[in-house]
Formats: sequence, structure tokens, C-alpha cells
Amino acid sequence: MLLCGHPCSRPAFLEPCSVRVASPAESLRFRAWQGLKWAAGAALVGWGVLRLYERRPRRRRSSVVRGAAIPEDFRAAGVIFYTMNAQELGKLLLAVEERRVPLRELGLGSGSAQKRVLLFPQGKREPEDEDYVATARREFVEETADFGDLARHLKGPLEAIWYIAAKMAVVFCEVPASVVEESEEARSSQAAAPAKPAPRPRRQQARQQEKDAQKKKALPLQPVWVDASDLRIALGSSAGEVETQIGRYHLFPVSRKFFQIGEVSRWLGLVAPSRHRGVAAR
Repeated sequence: MLLCGHPCSRPAFLEPCSVRVASPAESLRFRAWQGLKWAAGAALVGWGVLRLYERRPRRRRSSVVRGAAIPEDFRAAGVIFYTMNAQELGKLLLAVEERRVPLRELGLGSGSAQKRVLLFPQGKREPEDEDYVATARREFVEETADFGDLARHLKGPLEAIWYIAAKMAVVFCEVPASVVEESEEARSSQAAAPAKPAPRPRRQQARQQEKDAQKKKALPLQPVWVDASDLRIALGSSAGEVETQIGRYHLFPVSRKFFQIGEVSRWLGLVAPSRHRGVAAR
């Protein structure tokens, strides 16, 4: 087939290509835009996976563990003496101590100050302590001069709770209800007894007098029996003040959070246990 030289008679496939070639800058912008789209898509997928992971049921670690699971590297130990009235919790032995506490924890504003607060006897572990019961017994004797002769009850298998937030083992020791009256009577008799004149010092009595003087020093803790009902009222209020026989005091923040742990609050008979930051509930 013969074709004439007129341009209109030339087939289309013989026409020169008119595709525009992109410049290096345009190509770079295009690749950057594609990269941003891929990154946005990956971020969206990751967000969705994270949401699904957060919604799945997880087993949370309890803040309290029974005595058999208390680790050997515990840092402190405390003790809560209590009495029972039939099947109900009667009284608990707490103590008043002067400590520096954040005022915000007591609902008294900002900053910190020295306050007389209510807590259960507790203290740090010493190298000579065999176990957490020995630590709790020693601290109780040192800080209260064995108030009510209660240290003798700290023997045998005792119920204990591991307070993870404070790395502390807390021992629960039930005592007879008669101990409450005996200890209060002993306190009253000591307060009412007149001070005896000090005997003339002798060389052979110097060491004994020094020991007696150390015993007469002010003790760190002032023990007091508290009704379980008064403690429940304080834990359910915003102020957190407990009415005692020697005055009205705020609960020490660490002790208050311990009493509001699920397992401990159920033992106290609280209706609605509270959860606190830093304390995982079972």
C-alpha cells in the first residue's frame, strides 16, 4: 500500500511520543507524598492493634499476698493486734506518732508539715531479724515498750499480708478482749502514779540507772485501741480522721491506703472498698 506525503495520511502509531518527563524535584515530592501516606496508614493500623490489646482481659497482680508468699527480701514489717466480738471485729491497736506528711494527703492544703498521725506499729528490717514476725515483734517492743505485754502473742503461725507498695509484711495477731482493759488500766495507773525520788547514785548502780533512764525516755509511738466502727467511718470519709480515747487524728497516708486495699477492707467490713493510685486491686 502506497502512502502520499500528506501528514494526515500517516498512521497514528508513527506520530512522535508526547509523554512529559518529570523533573527530579517533582519526582522527589511524589516519593515523599507516597511515604507519608504509607506512614499514616501504618500508624493507623498500629493504633488499632494497641486499642485491641488494651481491651483484652488481663490478669492483674494483687497488691496483697498471703504470708506463705512473702519474699525473703522484705524491707519492713508491721503488726496489727485486734480483738473479736463474737463474729465481728472489735478493736484494733494503732498508735499516734509525729511524722512529716504531705498536707494534700490529709486534705489540708499544699506543702508538708509535722503532724501527729495514726498508724499501725511498723519499722524497718534489721540484719539480726530471722523473719518478718521477728521484725514486727522487735519494732513493737522498741517503739511501745511492749504495750500491754502483747509481744508474747507474736508466736506460732500467724496470718500476714504482703503490702507490695511499701515492700512490707503486715502481721495480723488476734488477742483476747480482756487484754484491752488490762492495757488501758496499766496506762492509767502509770499516769496516776506519783514520781518516786531518785536514789542517791552509786558506782555499782550507774549502769542500771543508765538503763532505767533510757526506758523513761519518750517512746516514738503512743498506742491506743480503736473501735473498728470508728475506723470504718474514717476510711469512708474524705477527712480520714479517727476518733480515739486520746484525741482525734488523721490516718497516716500509707496506713490509710493499706486499710483500703480490697482484701484488708473486706476484713474490716467496709461496704465499698476504694482503689488508690499505685495499689493494684485483685
